Amino acid sequence: MPSANDSNTTTATATTLYPHHTDFTGRDPPPTDGYSWDQIKDAIKSNSLHALRRTDKGQYEYEQWQDKIDRKTYKNIGEYIAFVILQWPDLQDPADTVEHVSHTIESPQSKEERYRTIEPRLTLRQNHYPFPVQQSIQYFVLWSTRDMSLLSERTRLDTYLQLQFIGNQDPLAGPIVEKGLSPEVFPPVEGKKKQWMWFVNPIELRSVATVHHIHVFVRDVHPSEPSEVFFERP
Repeated sequence: MPSANDSNTTTATATTLYPHHTDFTGRDPPPTDGYSWDQIKDAIKSNSLHALRRTDKGQYEYEQWQDKIDRKTYKNIGEYIAFVILQWPDLQDPADTVEHVSHTIESPQSKEERYRTIEPRLTLRQNHYPFPVQQSIQYFVLWSTRDMSLLSERTRLDTYLQLQFIGNQDPLAGPIVEKGLSPEVFPPVEGKKKQWMWFVNPIELRSVATVHHIHVFVRDVHPSEPSEVFFERP
């Protein structure tokens, strides 16, 4: 019968094979087949996101990738992701650019008004260095130039995710889009639809702290189930 010592030995062996700088003490290794939908949901509901972690191999590969970034060109990993991977021109929110901040005395516009009327920069990408999830789940990161988890941005976020995962199904809103906008999103299996949930990591768990982002999980479900399950922010 396996004992606690067996688990410790396995963890120590993995860390030796794949050395990294992250302390996983007290955090159990991920399941062999990846975290299930319910395990992720329970971690969100119980505010125990620290329980979700990469494998030692995954953490090693992530840190190896980080080490290859030219720190003379990019001050931090967030800059590299924004400029190279996401192809953003800068890290500034469109509502904060000079052309939108500058206004005449006759038509003043507050920051709240600008953020309400001007769209942020949003990019949905598959997480290439994730904690492992089961094959039935797709794991994305939504990068943005503002905090999309705020209540003031919630409607915009909900609309964006719906367009990504199920398209525009309202004929009155324009042409029906049968596929999400992100090419990395798998189309739903016939007779199924997309269901998603998301969370924002607390600051101490963020490996990229300089660019706003939320973690999004998607799977196929029966049409009778709700599209969005729930979400959590710190």
